[in-house]
Amino acid sequence: MTAAGDLDRAGIGELHAAELARFQQGRPRSLAMLGRARAHMPNGVPMAWMASDNDQPVFIDRGQGPGFTDIDGFRYVDFNASDLAMFCGHANPSIVAAVQAQAARSTQFLLPTEASVQVAEELARRYPVPQWQFTLSATQANTEAIRLARAVTGRDVILLFQGHYHGHFEEGLVDLADGRAVPVQRGLSKGVTGRVRIAQFNDPGTLRAALEPGDVALVLTEPAMTNYLHLLLPEPGWHQALRELTRQHGTVLAIDETHTHVAGPGGATGLWHLEPDIVTIGKAVAGGLPMGAYGVTAELGEHLDAARNVATGGTLFGNPLSAAAAKAALSEVLIPGAYRHTTELGGELADGIEQAIRAAGLPWTAIRFGPRSGQWYGPMPRTGAEAHALTDGQLTRLVRIWLANRGVWEALPGAGPTVPVPATRADVTRYVNAYAELLARLR
Repeated sequence: MTAAGDLDRAGIGELHAAELARFQQGRPRSLAMLGRARAHMPNGVPMAWMASDNDQPVFIDRGQGPGFTDIDGFRYVDFNASDLAMFCGHANPSIVAAVQAQAARSTQFLLPTEASVQVAEELARRYPVPQWQFTLSATQANTEAIRLARAVTGRDVILLFQGHYHGHFEEGLVDLADGRAVPVQRGLSKGVTGRVRIAQFNDPGTLRAALEPGDVALVLTEPAMTNYLHLLLPEPGWHQALRELTRQHGTVLAIDETHTHVAGPGGATGLWHLEPDIVTIGKAVAGGLPMGAYGVTAELGEHLDAARNVATGGTLFGNPLSAAAAKAALSEVLIPGAYRHTTELGGELADGIEQAIRAAGLPWTAIRFGPRSGQWYGPMPRTGAEAHALTDGQLTRLVRIWLANRGVWEALPGAGPTVPVPATRADVTRYVNAYAELLARLR
């Protein structure tokens, strides 16, 4: 018995090879484009992730609504939603119109526009922090949250939870391996592990021990861990303990809503009435245009006064194009009805996945969190360490290529599918039918 049950490993490999061959044979234009691209881009793609997360990159022609079409003419329902950046859907008319209108008036001033004020007002209405600043990504928002916390506390250490992902800044690329903090990728500074401490989500004991030395500037966490290890929901009392312990130790608490904001207008912070010092967000907040944001308490906001010289900012931060897109996304797309719709369809997706698992007799568990779903290859874990033990790269690769051959673009490994705003019940049915077919085939 393995994390994937008693499935035949050789059979999984053979089926994956057959599905990959089918995928490649049907996409000659993408294969030719990939060969051309390799002359001037490593891996043939503009960013290495596009190669590492896919057996075979496809080149995209256009997107519309809940899906996109590649240059060979294959259309996919996008349950990855571009890693949630396109939760609003592709080419959403409201966002397209806002971007076109602003582009005609210029894309940059290095000065504020009214739209930036309106976006800050709306984010302050949704989240329990009144002061907001803008970046170009959630990675940069988290980076600035860390710098602010260090400036305020005079401390260096950042505390994260095993299995986290908060972006590609140095501290965010440290995690546990064999019980010790190590860089998860190459190219980081040698001293970075000394600035990061790792605890276990849902485990107040490890959190208390990690905070005890009194040198932690910031605890950065998702309200539910959704980004790297599928989904870890908070256990009853976890967020209360997290808030109490950080306050006791004079540590700033930042909640990263970049992926969890799809749960409702105020994200999981609003859903569970959390009380963070900082909220960070990105992805769909501007309908997929480059934008991140972070909100802070009034007290922390005073430290962002320009005269106090905290290391924040960037030339393109707060630009009018991103602000216009965010205003349209927040006022016309990411509205209460959209969250109700996606949560309902997300529940139906989880139901379908659960039924397929049971029909196949597999010891797996369906995931449920608003519009997000997926499965664990075993019982529901409670900590990052338990979640890590249930990962299965070979099986995940098979699921992705199988679904792609049936018109479904699956979420990035470790994320789980998300129902985007323009998706329909027919799109969910398409996913469920393809998934159930695979599980029956595996058995």
